Amino acid sequence: MINAYNERNKKTAEQMNAKLAPLVKAMFIETNPIPLKTAMGLLGLCSPELRLPLCEMEEENLDKLKAALQSYGLLKGQPV
Repeated sequence: MINAYNERNKKTAEQMNAKLAPLVKAMFIETNPIPLKTAMGLLGLCSPELRLPLCEMEEENLDKLKAALQSYGLLKGQPV
């Protein structure tokens, strides 16, 4: 996206930004770093356990995060 913008290809950069926007929004649906740590746990990149003062995501927000990950093909075979 940055390369496209720097190469003065604004339309491509805007399209790439629009495609990434839902995932970026999902990463900030709750207090940082809870969604990021949860996403990394869902993807098997780290332990999903959170230490205090962090807490588990609300179920509704967890569903939104899973849906965002699924829409990018990052999370497969897990129901939303």
